Amino acid sequence: MSRLRWFFASPLRLGLTLAGVLLAGLLAWETALDRWPEIVEASRSGALVRQPEGILRDFRIAIVHCLLIGYLPAAFLAVVLRGRETVRALQGALDCTPQECETLANSIRLSLGGLTAAGLIGLALGIGTPFLTPPVPQDLWNPATWNAEVAWHRVLGPLAMVWSAMLVYAIVVVSRRMSNLALDLKSIDLFDLEPLLPFTQQGLVNALLLMGGVAIAGLMVLTESGFGLLGLLMGTATFTVAGFVAALPMRGVHRRITQAKAVELEWVEAKLREQRTVLKAGSDRTSGDLSDLAAYRDLVRGVRDWPISTSSYVRFALYLLIPLASWAAAAVVERLVDALL
Repeated sequence: MSRLRWFFASPLRLGLTLAGVLLAGLLAWETALDRWPEIVEASRSGALVRQPEGILRDFRIAIVHCLLIGYLPAAFLAVVLRGRETVRALQGALDCTPQECETLANSIRLSLGGLTAAGLIGLALGIGTPFLTPPVPQDLWNPATWNAEVAWHRVLGPLAMVWSAMLVYAIVVVSRRMSNLALDLKSIDLFDLEPLLPFTQQGLVNALLLMGGVAIAGLMVLTESGFGLLGLLMGTATFTVAGFVAALPMRGVHRRITQAKAVELEWVEAKLREQRTVLKAGSDRTSGDLSDLAAYRDLVRGVRDWPISTSSYVRFALYLLIPLASWAAAAVVERLVDALL
């Protein structure tokens, strides 16, 4: 049991192990079936050319599926662990004891019903997506029509979509939990939003994990033909979801900040009215004159409604560029391999 806990304590360890085992299994599978001569010959004859079908295309798609099955469960685990770390990082802002914060962190759980529903949706998508990647063979889901490499697609493809759906579900549930924690925050200092940064970091991690999946899955769009429509649909959906889940953990904090600003502005407006009355009456001024109050009002209005700094926007933009960087690196590697072969 202790070894199992050690294994699942690190998303990186989990992802590398799963991907490594699957890739090793794929290589052993190809060796046992003596597929390497055909793969090498296809590489030589089809260098730098996208193949609409064939063993080389199928083999490379199988590799991407192995990488996805390594990445997605690890990303799923990272979401849950990161959510718990965020609660612990908010100990000062939540004004809870270490024991209370630990209990609160461990309360972040995913319902079996929600995971099942997400998994079924992902399974349906996984069964349907091959029909969007021409050429679509007849009897697509008939095992008798699969070659050695396509068998990996048909098994791992739906599994990858199941994990993708469960990953999105986990991100939404944990993010909503983070958003609701804002209700338990003690008073917010409008001029010191640094204690609220864990909410921002949780949103950035959400976007990062989604972009990592896009970077891997997009390798099929980059190197193989027939994935244009599927890549466009999935890419557009993922980028849209990335923006949503990045902001979701901060929604509760956003409401608390706007409420605190409204209270402060209401107070300063009342003080301004008092000073205006004093000024019109020609009486001696009391503490705080009009100019000080007006300056303070502008200062409060200038406080960001979201706990997002300029550096956070830059990081989010860089995360969106991760798939492009990954695809560019993959293209360079592909050319090098083709040159060697």
